[in-house]
Amino acid sequence: MDEPDEALPPVPESELIALSALVLTRARHREAAAVVSDGDERYEVAVAPGDRWVVQSSSIEWIGNGPSIRAYDVQPSAGARRRIEEYPPGWFHPALYLLWPHLLPLWGRPGDEYRPIRTIDGLHGPAGLVFEHVDAPMVGGESLGPWAHVLLNQDHQVTLLDWDGRVWTLLDINE
Repeated sequence: MDEPDEALPPVPESELIALSALVLTRARHREAAAVVSDGDERYEVAVAPGDRWVVQSSSIEWIGNGPSIRAYDVQPSAGARRRIEEYPPGWFHPALYLLWPHLLPLWGRPGDEYRPIRTIDGLHGPAGLVFEHVDAPMVGGESLGPWAHVLLNQDHQVTLLDWDGRVWTLLDINE
């Protein structure tokens, strides 16, 4: 997924906006638990309205409640110990982006780093979106990237995120 398929015809902007709005609307007030992988680690993720969330890896647990974020080193035999770590305002663990895609700066809103440029077709309609960086260098009217990709299931939920040099995959979800 390093580059978009240039052979695909461009999608009308109205279709991109409608698909983006559908994905964002479906996820904004989600209450769910999921298992997410970044290829190296599996994360148990839970989200609830009010910006409440928990992400747990094999050794760290992050807990967010609005602007407050706490992290703990977790050891099954010794319990948990609070990590002394500062998080910038508005920080969310990247595993949350699959459940809360509205947090991603990809959708072409003012201030976003990327904009949608193309859909990825699936058997039952759109199966994903391709995004280009808004400040990407251009050669001959074509962007040189960087690119981001979001894959969707039939319910327009994010199942894979390829962005910022990492690939996040939704392995299981319970809503």
